[in-house]
Amino acid sequence: MKKFRLCSEGKCCPEAVVEKDTVIITDDDGGQVTLTKEQVKILWDNIK
Repeated sequence: MKKFRLCSEGKCCPEAVVEKDTVIITDDDGGQVTLTKEQVKILWDNIK
């Protein structure tokens, strides 16, 4: 399992947890989204 924060210069600091084939991103208010690694790849490809 890998766990890290997605901090920027602002106060917002979401947390990402990577475990096996899923990525769980939790926002400052406790809301969560769960993505597969394939979904993260699609997201990344469309951000570029």
